[in-house]
Amino acid sequence: MSKAYTSTLAGLLAGLAILLCISISAQAASDKIHYTPDQIRDLGFEIAHELRCPMSVNQNLFDSGAPIASELKGQIFLMLEQGESKAEIIDFLVQRYGEKIRYQPSFSAATALLWFGPILLLLGIVAIAAVLIREQRKHQDTNGNTYE
Repeated sequence: MSKAYTSTLAGLLAGLAILLCISISAQAASDKIHYTPDQIRDLGFEIAHELRCPMSVNQNLFDSGAPIASELKGQIFLMLEQGESKAEIIDFLVQRYGEKIRYQPSFSAATALLWFGPILLLLGIVAIAAVLIREQRKHQDTNGNTYE
């Protein structure tokens, strides 16, 4: 191969790579959601109601008066104006503040006890009550008591 042919081929490949990058970034930009102002307001309030304020005890972002809550609400509305989805916004805030910012944590091995703990506790209580009732009846039967 000649040197001119190799440099021309390298130039074409570089041009194709640039066009590919431009088309990918244009695709990513077109994937953004275009919300109306009413949709931004409603969705922003919905997200702010679902997330916990990092500084306030038992308050969501919407109800909290802490400065960080105001900053996060502003971040939510800014991201909505930029076309981010609800899931993308919540994922961003979870990455930044951890899973504790959610009122309903996502299901994972670390949160399995939170999801199944109440059910297991209820089943345990019912099982213990059944055993105690059975033992009490057995004890009454051996003492000669009869049931009507």
